[in-house]
Amino acid sequence: MKISDQTKSIIGALILFATAAIAPAADDGNKKAAPAPKAVTIPRDAVPNPDGNTYTYTDKEGKKWIYAKTPFGVMKKPAEAEPAGARKDQVTTKAIDKGDTVRFERPSPFGTISWEKKKSELTDNERHILDTQNAKTEQK
Repeated sequence: MKISDQTKSIIGALILFATAAIAPAADDGNKKAAPAPKAVTIPRDAVPNPDGNTYTYTDKEGKKWIYAKTPFGVMKKPAEAEPAGARKDQVTTKAIDKGDTVRFERPSPFGTISWEKKKSELTDNERHILDTQNAKTEQK
């Protein structure tokens, strides 16, 4: 099959038109490039947290911030008075006092998670859950 000269011209014109439509517009130099955002760094007077990966910092206005090292650089977020996850666990976890031990039960998407601990080995969060539930039962 032989392609005519007119067909070749039409195909060439379509290729040029498509290339021109796809190509970015020429920069006239009148536009200023946006400045690159400053990289977040951990302030010198930030206090390291026990986990070794995060830092707490209070700025000049009195606002508290959490700085964390991530694989993508340093992340900065406002600090909360109490972690939201801890509050949720305290509401959904049930503590059952069994004398020297305490049985904890918490619902999860995969069923109920339960564990037992000696009263002498309870974490602060577990002790708070137990004390809160005991106070509720004494009030009733």
